[in-house]
Amino acid sequence: MTTMITRRARGRPRKEEGPDPRQILDAAVAAFAQHGWEGTHLRQVAEAAGVDAALIARRYDGKMGLWQAIVDDVSRRLEDMFADVAQGPDAPARDRLAGAVEAFVRLNLKLPDLGRFFIDQISRPGVRRDYVIARMWEVYRAAMLPIVAEAHGSARPGRDPAVYVSLLLGAVAMPLMMRSVTMADWQDPVAREAFVQNVLRLFAER
Repeated sequence: MTTMITRRARGRPRKEEGPDPRQILDAAVAAFAQHGWEGTHLRQVAEAAGVDAALIARRYDGKMGLWQAIVDDVSRRLEDMFADVAQGPDAPARDRLAGAVEAFVRLNLKLPDLGRFFIDQISRPGVRRDYVIARMWEVYRAAMLPIVAEAHGSARPGRDPAVYVSLLLGAVAMPLMMRSVTMADWQDPVAREAFVQNVLRLFAER
């Protein structure tokens, strides 16, 4: 029988002593993406983040608490990102779409393992899949759909906003998942900016 996850309140995790939580959470995203749920251990995350595993265990109450903190953190970052885009309602619809697409790409460049983490979690039925869909996918989808519909015209044939948001996610996540093969220089600022501009030309050309 699966155990339902209780959402954490907004704000920093308990046990606030020590390093910035973002340092730990970003390392944890990479660990879960690369090793999956079963293969990820707190000591791996601790080593990558440069902290003691006992600190992570205390702060997040174990692996499930850490995993949930990742999802909640990404959800908040998505909410904040789209709130910033929505602050320009008087801007042309296609400009707001370009702003949303650009912000989404840049967030993924900051968290290059996010797409792999997301895909791995939603491919495994259960409580973690349900939580990721509710806290990550639905936040992304609910914010993007109206922007896409307004920019493209929801009634135009061949321009289904729901298909668009799925394709955008894949177009951003897949190259980063394959970055060791297709983007060997992905950490170079020029290459990263070129990636952003390529996605914009494909999905939000003005």
